[in-house]
Order: sequence, then structure tokens, then C-alpha cells
Amino acid sequence: MVSETQLGEHIVGAYHKLVTDCEVVSYNQRSKTEGEQMEIDVIGIDSTDGEQVIYTCEVITHLHGTIYPGEPSTSRWDEFGNTDYQYTLEKLWKKFTADHEYVTEVFDDADQYVFQLWSPVLPRGYLTDGLDQLAAEFEAEYNHDIEMIINGEYTDRVEDLRELAADDKKDYGEPAFRFLQILEHLR
Repeated sequence: MVSETQLGEHIVGAYHKLVTDCEVVSYNQRSKTEGEQMEIDVIGIDSTDGEQVIYTCEVITHLHGTIYPGEPSTSRWDEFGNTDYQYTLEKLWKKFTADHEYVTEVFDDADQYVFQLWSPVLPRGYLTDGLDQLAAEFEAEYNHDIEMIINGEYTDRVEDLRELAADDKKDYGEPAFRFLQILEHLR
């Protein structure tokens, strides 16, 4: 089954292509290793000024605020109480751990790795506290941060894209950016 790129992923890809100036943006990247189920929503590769930066992005575009409903499979996140929060944190931990393993192996000569979680709507409270803990544990284990681009920060990034779209009419092959261009140039 081929995974179709979601609109939220297109927004993140457009941001990396047009704002962070990535030469290559890849969507729904999967490992070639048989039996490995990992999938990275967006990878951006920026090689400007002779330094290679790999952006590894997980994107959650659930506008109702709840992330992943489900039963937790471990007790790592029990302190956050709600099983949806626990399950979400477990799922994100597994995704970022697999992402780290993949990009540091495939792009082993990169100068910098940037891990990001993008989501336009996340309720403040247990979940965001859990994400802070997840990011701290990830940094302790892998020596890399997870940048949280959520809520207002997400909005700010989309505003950056809108400003570019208002000033530019060139088609860059990024559907989300093209949509913003159309909206910004309506008469």
C-alpha cells in the first residue's frame, strides 16, 4: 500500500523547501530494510554553505486536539493518566527513535540532525507536559533535541509561508505553497 502525502505534511515540506531552503524534500520515507515498519513524514536536506543539515519531521494534523486514541502498551508514561496521552507519547517515542536510527545511518556524514514535531492543535496540559518529558528523554538518550512546532509556533511558520506566497508567483511544485499563493493573489 502506498502512503498518500497528507496536506499537513505538504505544509511542512513547503516550509522546508522555501523557508529553510532545503534542496531535497521527501515525503513518507520508508526504510528499505525488510520487516522494518518505520515511516518518516517529511525529511528535508539542506546542504547550503557546505554543511549538511537533515530535518526529520513527524506531522500530526488532528484539528480536534486529540492525537492518537488507544491503549498504552507500556507504563513509561503512566503519570499522564489518560490512555490517549500515554499511547500518543509511546507512539511518538517509537517514531522518533526509529527516525533517529534511520537518518543517522542513511545520512551518517551529515553535520547536523534536526528532529521536529509539527502540529497545529495540541491541548496544553498533560500532553504538552508529556512531550516536554519525551523531548528531554530523547535528548538524554540520543544527544539531539526534538523541536516542538505546535500551536502558536506552527501558526507562525505558516504565516512565514503566507508572506512568501504573497510576494511570489512562481510554481515550486509544492502543493500547499501553491494553494497559499492562489489565496494570497485572489482579486
